[in-house]
Formats: sequence, structure tokens, C-alpha cells
Amino acid sequence: MRILRMISGAALALLLLTEATALNASAAAPTAPKLSAEDKAQISRIEKYLDTIRSLRADFLQIDSAGGIAKGKVYLKKPGRMRFEYAPPAKLLVVADGVWLVFRDNELKETTRLPLYSTPVSVLLEDKTDFSEDVRVTKVEHEANVLRLTVIDPDNPDEGNIVLIFSDKPLQLRQWLVTDAQGNVTSISLGNVETNLKLKPELFTFFDSDYE
Repeated sequence: MRILRMISGAALALLLLTEATALNASAAAPTAPKLSAEDKAQISRIEKYLDTIRSLRADFLQIDSAGGIAKGKVYLKKPGRMRFEYAPPAKLLVVADGVWLVFRDNELKETTRLPLYSTPVSVLLEDKTDFSEDVRVTKVEHEANVLRLTVIDPDNPDEGNIVLIFSDKPLQLRQWLVTDAQGNVTSISLGNVETNLKLKPELFTFFDSDYE
């Protein structure tokens, strides 16, 4: 799990489980969890809600298990495009360009690329959201005005999970929590969310030559 140790914060949230998939591809898939009819109805609600979002811009606040805090701007454009732009003093950038998920650490002057659709974040970037395709919902929690979905990679259930947290009435994505295989938790909270606005294409491009 060298990549997971090397990458932290929002990048961890995006890259969780990917290297384990390659290492454990031959492992048998676990038995599907039993979800109630109400659970399935809530999952369907969330899928339909996410399908209404074609683009998004928001502030993000990141808190890791050690209490480290970072913040910045996140941008999303379907299909397949996303950008985490960290505010100083952090020197990190994460860009999904439709094919690759790119993590740039400007302090270490290192760039890491992974196929976008091998990462869990791709679920949020699909033209049509489907939580029964490459990921699996294991738990649905609905209390007061908060709705939570716990999502895993079904081929590697022991490698961690993502909990997507929504406010309800109206339904809106507010936060996600990422737990890695060692039990470390990173939270990403969204604020000042704007949806379905025009975003510049260059937000979702990354050229190595820009950092040479």
C-alpha cells in the first residue's frame, strides 16, 4: 500500500482502495449486504439527486486523524472531471481529467497518476450514478435531517470505506468520511456549494510542463 502511505488528505479520499484492487483481484467477492426496501429507496433517491448535478463548485475543509487541517476549493464537472485546489500553506493539487486522477505534491515535486475509473470518486463523476456497479452500499443511516451511505469496494472490503453524508429536506451532499485499512479517518466537508454552473475547461487539465 505504498501509494496510500504516500498520499494524504483529499487525495487519500480519492485514491482509497485502488492499489489493493490490483493486488487482490483474485479474491472472492463478499456476500452482498441485506438492505431493506427503505434502504434501497433512499439509495435510489441519492442516485437521482446526484444525477441532477452536472457541475459543482464549493469550499472544502479537510481534517485528518492526526488533527491536521487544510482547506481550499473543489470543482466537479460530469462526466469524469474534478479538481481539489488547496489553499496555502498546503502545496497539493488533485485533478481528474476524465481519464486520469492526478495528484501533484509541489513541495516534493512529485506527480502520481491512477486510472480515474479505478477509483471510488468516479461514482460521483458518472453521467448516471449507479451504486450497484463498481462499488457497494453496505449501510444506510437516516436520522433527523441527515442521510449517510457507507460505500466499499466489494472486491476489497477490508481496505476501508467511504461514508457519504447528505443533509435532507432538501437533499444535498455535505461531507464524506474516508477510513483506510489502518482505521485512519479523513473528513472532507463542503460549504458554499454551487451547482450546475459553467466551469472553465482548463480547471480539469494537468500538464507536467507547467511544473518543470
